[in-house]
Amino acid sequence: MSTELLIKTRFYLEGIVVHGEGRGRKIGFPTANIDFSASWIETGVYGVRIKINHTDYYGVMNIGVKPTFHKVYEKSIEVYIIDFNQLIYGAFVQVEVLFKIRDEQKFNNIQELQSQIKKDIEYATSLLLPDLMNKEK
Repeated sequence: MSTELLIKTRFYLEGIVVHGEGRGRKIGFPTANIDFSASWIETGVYGVRIKINHTDYYGVMNIGVKPTFHKVYEKSIEVYIIDFNQLIYGAFVQVEVLFKIRDEQKFNNIQELQSQIKKDIEYATSLLLPDLMNKEK
């Protein structure tokens, strides 16, 4: 990973996976919504490692207020987990923030949002590829 992309001081979040609005699943990107007070964390999209049941996975996390869908909304945390398809509601997870991808932004429509999420996942995967390859061995 490029050193300028890494978070200078990595930080960890932990919490329970809870039901969200279900919007991520509806638009093709199911997320794990984490019950955690995110008020102190800068909004944005991040590359992360997430530990679920003692196993590490990688993903893209959004911390923010979902401006495409809400005028006013409490800051929330949701993680799209790469190559993962399990129901984990109620599971305790630990998230390590590795690097910031971009600031949170409002999109004009769902298609723009979907396109950007795909780009975010591709970008994160390109940086995490060595780790993802090692995980498969």
